[in-house]
Amino acid sequence: MRTAGYIRLLVLAALGALLALIAAACDGDEPTPTPTPRPAAATATPEPPGPAVERFIMAVAPANDFSNIRRIPGQASNWFIRPHYEYLVGFDKTNGAYVPQLATEWSLDADGHSWRFKLREGVQFHNGHGEFTAEDVRFSWLMNILPDDVGSEANTLRRFVQDVEIVGPYEVVFRTTQINPDVFEVVSEIQGGMEIASSADGFSRSSGMLAGKPSQDWATHEDDPDTPHDESRLRDLAGASDPAAGEPPLAGTAPYQVVSMDEQDGVVYERIEDHWRVTPDFPEFEFEFVREASTRLGKLQAGEIHAAKLPEELIAAAEGAGFQTFTAQVPAARYFLAWQGVYVPAGPNLANDRVSANGVPALKECAVNPDAAPEDVPFLNCSAYPASPLTDVRVRKALNKAIDREALNEAFFENKGLTMYKNHYLPDNAQRVGWNPEWVTRWNDEYGYDPDAARALLAEAGYDENNPLSTTMLLVPYPAVPSGVDVMQAIANFWRDIGVDVTEQRVDFVDARNKQRAMHWDNHIWPVSTSGAQLITVQVYGSSIIPVLYIGMQDPEAEALMRQAYSTLSTPQDSPELMQQIGDHYYGLHQDIPLFWIPSEVVADPDVINDWIFSGMVSGAPVDHLEGLAAK
Repeated sequence: MRTAGYIRLLVLAALGALLALIAAACDGDEPTPTPTPRPAAATATPEPPGPAVERFIMAVAPANDFSNIRRIPGQASNWFIRPHYEYLVGFDKTNGAYVPQLATEWSLDADGHSWRFKLREGVQFHNGHGEFTAEDVRFSWLMNILPDDVGSEANTLRRFVQDVEIVGPYEVVFRTTQINPDVFEVVSEIQGGMEIASSADGFSRSSGMLAGKPSQDWATHEDDPDTPHDESRLRDLAGASDPAAGEPPLAGTAPYQVVSMDEQDGVVYERIEDHWRVTPDFPEFEFEFVREASTRLGKLQAGEIHAAKLPEELIAAAEGAGFQTFTAQVPAARYFLAWQGVYVPAGPNLANDRVSANGVPALKECAVNPDAAPEDVPFLNCSAYPASPLTDVRVRKALNKAIDREALNEAFFENKGLTMYKNHYLPDNAQRVGWNPEWVTRWNDEYGYDPDAARALLAEAGYDENNPLSTTMLLVPYPAVPSGVDVMQAIANFWRDIGVDVTEQRVDFVDARNKQRAMHWDNHIWPVSTSGAQLITVQVYGSSIIPVLYIGMQDPEAEALMRQAYSTLSTPQDSPELMQQIGDHYYGLHQDIPLFWIPSEVVADPDVINDWIFSGMVSGAPVDHLEGLAAK
């Protein structure tokens, strides 16, 4: 501490200096000029503050199907790898409208069904793998039609795209065999299946394996006469390789790239600096796989993560603790249950012998009296498994009317779910056309909660306490619907209340999907969480047109309408009237168990992020458009 004497000395010194200055001024003839102030030193403009964290971590349930090879996980399961890639056609994250992405423009060619794309110049692949060109588009198509890709998108690209013709370095034409509206949707981001990967990276990998065999074997691959497409096209892949186990996927062009991925732990991305489209705010992003929702909430509260996908009851707890909920922009994510076992014995269903879960061989043909009244036959168009109770429309209607959807919405979705009056359709939505307002006015009679009416329908179909209806609920979790299994168990209890004997069966997702492809499930109910493009989902969950997955009931009359759509439309938007006909037909048949359009929500730390604008339109994804994440 300074002493009082020291302070007094300072004061006296200051006074002396002041008196000396006054005396000097009085002795001169001219006043002393005021000195020019010294210019202040230049102050550097401060750098804008960076994000609060280097790596933004979001906890989600593990993926049901995991691989570093893009084509292996199904379209509803590949959400964890899609942020690594871009598409020829993107979609707006605020309204779902198609927008240019790697293609700057597109048009139908002279044949009326082949698509011509003008490509963006100067786009770079990750990790120095060169500029994106037409060669990479053709390579990506070939990689997605390899025989180990059993997804419906691959089937579309395999069967209906004859070739991807390279017109020039920045122009390609998808030469198609016929009109098929799925082609455009598959090459777009809204559906996926044509993620653009680097051909240079594919030919530089050293694993030597492609589709399960040495890569060079493709050099002599011949056409398979039993397929409707030319498999010899795959000879062009000789020398290319899939990523080996533990390697990142083939290079893409997206604003984020995968740097590590693990089936148990999750996926880590890093941003691409000065990206052609948008540079993300956060240098790194991580999907951390955490199976239990309560654990995800605990990690959020402990500050170990920055965002989480949670069921509604835990969202409320998180909001009470000061966290913020960010909601998708477009009502696209939907949750419904599909009938398993109502397969028509026609077309691709005859390709292989089928044996059901109950050991019953599938019928390959059947005769139906065209003059029979509906009440005289359980299923007018007959089924591969006619003994399945789900072939009876009265059973399907009864199981629908036994469900108190309002109670489910309140208990599991905080009343945020929109009633799904008709699956795949929405009013005033650019991506989902053909809406019929009569579906709302008829709802109470056809689908509305009425357990007494449900019991009467079962009795009419021949089921009572002496002969109870039996069925199996397949309990399948989805990252996009954290409370999904609880919802299914609640529905099983609604059915028990009307006398149904319900078995709840937990299944391994991959094994269950393989059995689905073999029509193994004959009297089962399967949950579906999807967004996706309209016509593709209409046919995947309600037809045998694509002989890949059998999810949902099939009906020849509905399939005839779909085939008409596929033979006349370039996109579903070309004919809302035909799309409405398909919807009308399936509405009366109780095609599925429509539940809700549910808001896709993410709970996050408001001290770390300012906003997250995402669409909610990527099937199965807990979130999309990672570049829409805005740092605080």
